[in-house]
Amino acid sequence: MAPSASDISLLLIAAYFVFLLASLLRRGKVISGPWLFLLRSFFPNWRFYHGLGLQPRLFVRIMDDTGQWQPWHMFMPRAAFHLGDLFHNPHNNLMLAHQNLVDHLSADIQTLPDEGDVRELVTYQLVERLVRSLLQPDTLRFQFQLRLVPPGAEADESMAVVTSPAQLA
Repeated sequence: MAPSASDISLLLIAAYFVFLLASLLRRGKVISGPWLFLLRSFFPNWRFYHGLGLQPRLFVRIMDDTGQWQPWHMFMPRAAFHLGDLFHNPHNNLMLAHQNLVDHLSADIQTLPDEGDVRELVTYQLVERLVRSLLQPDTLRFQFQLRLVPPGAEADESMAVVTSPAQLA
């Protein structure tokens, strides 16, 4: 009997955590480097638990057929609640992962050195790919913005932390 894809996935995740534990014990108490960066994908951004504050939000706009930019639209993954989602909910988990990626981009921008280029961040490149995946197939050009929005406030362009250059879709 061949192992299923979910069995193999669980085995790989377990092996990854064993590798991280072994590297922690071998090197001491400080974990740094690319392995820690990859570990972040398993957990939500910890800033979420620190309390209320500015919330990173992703905004996207597209250029229409006449060459005019459409208004900015906030990408905010929200889903309706269904009782069955308590047991199996891959769609909502994917949407939470998308928002988690936006949160990580915000945290990475805050720690970026003054001479650093935001476009070189892995999280920036992943958010750019996320935006491309959200676009309609007939989209010609697009831009995205990361804004830090206070809870309950209306977001405006003055809250933008980073705006991507206009890109071909």
